[in-house]
Amino acid sequence: MVTLILVALLVTATIFGFGYVVLDLIFGKTPIQRRLSVLRRFRVRTVTQDDPLLRRLLVSAGEQLDTMPLMVRLAARDEPMLDRLGGAMKPTEYLAVRFATMIGALVVFLFLLPPLFAILFGLIGGYLICSFVLSFRVSRRERQFGDDLPGALNLMTSSLRAGFTLNQSVEAAVRDDGGPVATELRRALAETRIGGSFEDALERVGERMHSNEMSWLVMALRLQREVGGSLVDVMQTTSDTMRERSYIKRHVRALSGEGRISAYVLTGMPPLTALAIQLTQPGYLKPLFTEPIGILLLVVALTGMGLGGLWLRSVVRVEV
Repeated sequence: MVTLILVALLVTATIFGFGYVVLDLIFGKTPIQRRLSVLRRFRVRTVTQDDPLLRRLLVSAGEQLDTMPLMVRLAARDEPMLDRLGGAMKPTEYLAVRFATMIGALVVFLFLLPPLFAILFGLIGGYLICSFVLSFRVSRRERQFGDDLPGALNLMTSSLRAGFTLNQSVEAAVRDDGGPVATELRRALAETRIGGSFEDALERVGERMHSNEMSWLVMALRLQREVGGSLVDVMQTTSDTMRERSYIKRHVRALSGEGRISAYVLTGMPPLTALAIQLTQPGYLKPLFTEPIGILLLVVALTGMGLGGLWLRSVVRVEV
């Protein structure tokens, strides 16, 4: 009974993967993905012997995957998220990290679970771990972007008062900074130098970083350009508004911290408890994976954990 269920799950996953590959080959990439793939050919990435061994192995694995069209198409699906992270890693390099994580999780689960369950949970767990880490890093970068943006606008306002143009003030504000605001604004300046509009470049920054504040800044700049008025006053008012909004966000986050910690504890307690029981008494949880009623209880428990996690997440998330 257990073997039939696992075989059915593996066959379903295989059919789904095959259908995904076929559809991907038929419809191909979107126009934006094709444009990014063309631009990526002209990007120079050099790795020297002074770089860490792990970095050299990662670049080598990415270059090997670049020679496989199917892997390149598969890696392109994560390109928008990696772009929001700042482009520190190529899509094929991230795909190599994902494969390595899946193999590592599979090896770990082979020591804890029966082989078929280890394959199922190991591959899915490794895949989800990489997605969770990437989403966490992107969210942290976007939050840091929102916290640092008012300070950057203050520097830009000071430069404008000194007689700089808008582009010169932006360049002066981000010259010696390495944070996400400086990285994104330098990218906007680079887009402007090759013939684009600065407001359009800032609007793309706001879309990429999911920043409403940047969208308001673009709107204010466009209104000032069309109507006229003091650019310094517009920038100062926008900066003050962003600073107050950032303060409220941090205050709400501090007040909701207890609820978020409770959600993490309640979500992580069942799997950690099961892991501790499996390590101390390896045969105690065996009926969950060998008996039909055990498998049913396991499915019900996982479903309840998933629904409970989603409910806790919606409760502790406060939009400002």
